[in-house]
Amino acid sequence: SSGINAEYGGCGDAKIAQSVTNPVYSFDLVKTNEHVIVANSKKVPLGNKSIDIAVFCLSLMGTDFREFIREARRVLKSKGTLVIAEVSSRIPNVNAFTAGVEELGFKLLSKEEPNTFFTEMVFKKVKPKENKGLFETLELKPCTYKKR
Repeated sequence: SSGINAEYGGCGDAKIAQSVTNPVYSFDLVKTNEHVIVANSKKVPLGNKSIDIAVFCLSLMGTDFREFIREARRVLKSKGTLVIAEVSSRIPNVNAFTAGVEELGFKLLSKEEPNTFFTEMVFKKVKPKENKGLFETLELKPCTYKKR
């Protein structure tokens, strides 16, 4: 273990916590196993600047998803990493989305679209928050499921 600890918001059954030796605080609204801590991602029981990595993988589902990202900023250490992986069709404008997150004090390190279904973004917490109004206008479309 290198001492890196992580928060995983909307963790489901906490697969990340079960696959690494580093501490992972796995939050979800429902406790599916012993690795899950019941908490809403907009208010997690962690101190300010206490974690190195925050991960949201297909978990920005609430209409209050902006609060989840704000909370991740609160608990991330300076130069901490924010990872967002989301269904591509939910993000109407990826550039506007990344600009809004950057306004919250992050710098985009990478943006990958490994296939047509998903977009992965990695940010670093690097600067003070700005308030240009971009973050408040971020939107994600609802997930639509196709019958197969």
